[in-house]
Amino acid sequence: MHLGLLQIKQDDISWLKQVLAEKCHIVWQAKDVAQALGHQHSKPAGLVLVQLSSEGVTPDFQLLLAGLACPVVLFSTDSLNHTKTVFTALGAGVHDYVQLHGHSSASAALLLKKIKQQSVLHPEMELAVEHGPLPLTLVAIGASTGGPASLNELIKALPQNVNAAFVIIQHMDGRFSPGLADWLQQSARLKVKLVEHKEKAVAGVVYIAGSDLHLQISAEGRLLYVEDPKDSLFRPSIDVFFTSLSKNWRGAAIGILLTGMGQDGAQGMKLMKDKGWHTIAQDQASSAVYGMPKAAVLLHAVTEVLPLNSIAARLISLCHNLYHK
Repeated sequence: MHLGLLQIKQDDISWLKQVLAEKCHIVWQAKDVAQALGHQHSKPAGLVLVQLSSEGVTPDFQLLLAGLACPVVLFSTDSLNHTKTVFTALGAGVHDYVQLHGHSSASAALLLKKIKQQSVLHPEMELAVEHGPLPLTLVAIGASTGGPASLNELIKALPQNVNAAFVIIQHMDGRFSPGLADWLQQSARLKVKLVEHKEKAVAGVVYIAGSDLHLQISAEGRLLYVEDPKDSLFRPSIDVFFTSLSKNWRGAAIGILLTGMGQDGAQGMKLMKDKGWHTIAQDQASSAVYGMPKAAVLLHAVTEVLPLNSIAARLISLCHNLYHK
């Protein structure tokens, strides 16, 4: 049985690993929800154990459960009253809780019993690793005024073996999108193409929204052209794609907002950041127009602000970490 561990106290980790050694295989250990979702993307666990303690921050259980797509069991090893947290967690869909009393053989037996109960109730736990990793990392990039030049500098710096797919929403008349794809391809090492309706993104490809319709991603991971919302100021809208990504994408994602006038993308990026995903805004000095990135920063939707010439290296590092942590 493959397990993930979240927020385990240093004093308990050695004992816990010893208890689990014979019956289970620990595939990852995370310190927070964002890290847990990244680990689950590359090395899926069939069950996740979360420790409650006075030292740890209470996780966002709804976010955790939505991203993990597997049973979650809480435990504690202290004498504190975790009743409020436990009932909040159970209400969000957490599967069980067990209070352990020190590093005793009785505690070990009780924890293993809880894990076994979940394996009986959820036989798919044993198949988690056989099914392979969850969907690839998807990098969503929004740009407007000054965007083509910024996109060219970013895309040409990416290597062929990067473990991600890239989807670009550039404010542009659909008639000019094929020309943008051809121009970016001239200096890119990755394949650059226009999105075809209902296609699935694959690693190593840069996709460009190539229509005056909006672009969304479905729960099945397919890229779709849609008409609604018809009253949107921009077509395609960055917010529309970022929002659909935050609702439907099961894998890891990274959001990037480049130079542009207005506020499109800020609200959608906030949803991505709230989901635990990493978000990047181009800085003012390297932006032709610091409208969209500034709006995202003011909305607290940005994990970090970077100059354009640093974004590619940061992306490479993030994508590598999501697959190899």
